[in-house]
Amino acid sequence: MKLTEYAVNDVIQLIRRPVDLEESREYCEIGIRSFGNGIFHKLPVSSEDIGTKKVFWIEPGDLVFSNIFAWEGAVAIASNKEAGMIGSHRFMTYRVNQDVADPRYLLRFFYGGPGLQTIRQASPGSAGRNRTLGIKTFGHQRISLPDPVEQRRIAARLDASMDRISRITALRDTTTVLYKQHMDALLRPVQERAKLSMALHPSSDFVDVDPTATYRTAGLLNRGRGLFERPAINGDETKYPRYNRLRTGQFVYSKLFGWEGSLAVVPPSFEGVHVSHEFPTFDIDPDVADLEYMTHLARWHGLHDSLKDKGTGMGSRRQRVNVDRLLATEVPLPSLPEQRRIARRLTLVHQTSLMGAEQSTQLAALRPALLNAAFGGQL
Repeated sequence: MKLTEYAVNDVIQLIRRPVDLEESREYCEIGIRSFGNGIFHKLPVSSEDIGTKKVFWIEPGDLVFSNIFAWEGAVAIASNKEAGMIGSHRFMTYRVNQDVADPRYLLRFFYGGPGLQTIRQASPGSAGRNRTLGIKTFGHQRISLPDPVEQRRIAARLDASMDRISRITALRDTTTVLYKQHMDALLRPVQERAKLSMALHPSSDFVDVDPTATYRTAGLLNRGRGLFERPAINGDETKYPRYNRLRTGQFVYSKLFGWEGSLAVVPPSFEGVHVSHEFPTFDIDPDVADLEYMTHLARWHGLHDSLKDKGTGMGSRRQRVNVDRLLATEVPLPSLPEQRRIARRLTLVHQTSLMGAEQSTQLAALRPALLNAAFGGQL
């Protein structure tokens, strides 16, 4: 692939369109997500709220850079949706010289191709808001581009591939929402309710920490998203004198973050993993509660909402939910046959959601691979 070298200023030109604010008018500002994830719209604000802040018009077709976060790919092309919107002085609007460059190609070039390094070279500083894009320095940087015809070909192929990725990701997000909605539709109408103490019986397996041993440890994500494994730790590196050892099928929650929905049923992959004393565990009574049903119940936002006012202490991060308060919480607990019927339906939807999540992980890796292939002459 033949490349021609240009100064950035020969490829894109900075255009600033100052806004003369009109009294009592509302304006909608834009923001830009990092890593090429596009423009978002902020809530409308009045000219009085904007005050003396300098703002500029955005026009469709602008190649827009956040001068604070350009170094991490905060670059986007304004569409017709951004017509009539404004950006603060932090958003640099450029028009593309289409005699030498295709805007769609440049977008990917700057957020995920060789142009990202060009941006970083023009963004001195060590981190975050200290890495502001230097406009003059950026304009004098040299970049190499193929001819416009080749740029359009590559851009078209990237557009098609990225569109498929976006559609699959959107379907995955929809599946996750449907699972939550379906769970709510099945659990909330249940009239048979009982305290969790009917189904759960405290059952901890405390072991003394051996300074010479290595321990697999875990934590709990909020909103019912389950257990996650922490890095292994040596016994002489932990502050805890004892660990609670998990067993498959136990119900476990975090005293510290139970009010945020940090609870789960232990899956087989976490058998024998250790947690601190802040994670009480319980056996599930098989004569009262179905294991699969309780797994879904731990993910249900209705239960999480019930725990929000069960915390004790000052401040959001000190609202411990003690065992008595957890066990006193009422939950939908129908007959075992009905629990199994509900669980079967929810498991089917959840498995579909998990397949989508696995696909999304693979697609997340595919995106940079596509960009590397495009700018390496392999697409």
